[in-house]
Amino acid sequence: MGFGSFFKLPQYNVFDYKPRFYDPDKERRREMLNDLRKAQGKDAYGEENDSSKPGANIKGSFRPKMPRKAYSKRNSSIRIIAIAITLAFVAYLVFVADFTPLVKLFAK
Repeated sequence: MGFGSFFKLPQYNVFDYKPRFYDPDKERRREMLNDLRKAQGKDAYGEENDSSKPGANIKGSFRPKMPRKAYSKRNSSIRIIAIAITLAFVAYLVFVADFTPLVKLFAK
């Protein structure tokens, strides 16, 4: 946890894509089996949950690993505390500190 940055920098989104091997024979067998099932009056196997469709596994893979609200809330509280400390120090310098030696130094 560093105090060096007061502004939230954008983070990269991680995309977890796993390439698959395409087997045309397996695809042909699956289509034939689905045709047979439809001919018998049964539902085609795996039609609704077909993971071979492009983009089937992409749907939830763009979610960030840490929720944005928790990250921004933690940083905002640290930022507010740092600003309050800085303002208190400046107020102390303006109202309480004695600058007469400094004024005499620059007056010469």
